[in-house]
Amino acid sequence: MSGVPSTTDSLASALSRTALAPVQVVAFWSAIALPLAYLPLLAGGLETGELSLFVGLLAVHAAALVIGRDHAQE
Repeated sequence: MSGVPSTTDSLASALSRTALAPVQVVAFWSAIALPLAYLPLLAGGLETGELSLFVGLLAVHAAALVIGRDHAQE
């Protein structure tokens, strides 16, 4: 009977999908919109203070790509 999922497993799975869905939506659309923030930084040239901002922006974009990759795939 180990192959039969229990009710609590399916309930926990449904709750995690429900809770994760809004996070995936925000991450998906953020991954689409974040490259627009690169334009002003790159157009003006990257100075020392802006370099850390650009690297942080790249890290946030990478995280948004990973988190939002499964949005609306059914």
